[in-house]
Order: sequence, then C-alpha cells, then structure tokens
Amino acid sequence: MTIIKNKAILNTIGKRIQKARREKGYTQEYVAEKIEKSIDTYRGIENGRSVGSVESLINICNILDITLDYIFSDLLNKKNEILDNKLYNDFQELDIKDKELINVIIEYIKKNR
Repeated sequence: MTIIKNKAILNTIGKRIQKARREKGYTQEYVAEKIEKSIDTYRGIENGRSVGSVESLINICNILDITLDYIFSDLLNKKNEILDNKLYNDFQELDIKDKELINVIIEYIKKNR
C-alpha cells in the first residue's frame, strides 16, 4: 500500500479537473459560476491549494461530465479494477460490430506483445 501525502493528493485532483475542463473547452470562470463558487475558490482547486467540499467536487463532476473515479483514479491502489470496470461498462454500450472490432484489436495486441 502506498501512502500519498496531502500535497500530492491536491495536485493530482487539481490536474485531473483542469484537464477535463480544458477538454470541454470551458473557462475557469464558467465552471466557477456553474458550481456557484468564486473564481478564486475554483482556481484553488485546480492549482492544488484546496480540494473544495464534497458538494463542489460532485458539482464539478456533473458540469465536466466526469466521474469521481476519473478524479481519484491516479491516487488509488485499485487503479486496475477501476479501469477494468470502466472498460466493461463502455464495452456493454457498444453494438455487436464494434464489440467484434474491439475483440480483434485485443487479440492483435496479445499476439504482438
């Protein structure tokens, strides 16, 4: 088991949120307004100075269309289980042609390691 210090936790959470926000093309101001927090409070979350409240984290996830798993996955010892669950859930949403294609890709990767 790895012990993670508070500063590393805050930095990781902030970077993941910042990445998701940028991928959506949102500004910090936009997200801060949507979660009803000041821009300074939101910047503090992205810059790793604070994590905010549970309420803020959930609202950020909802605005950015991400999960708490996404935010915390790099900090958890069970990263493989989280990824396995995500892949399983994503796979279930595919139609049969896409599932067959994914299977071919997996077989190719296994064969060519």
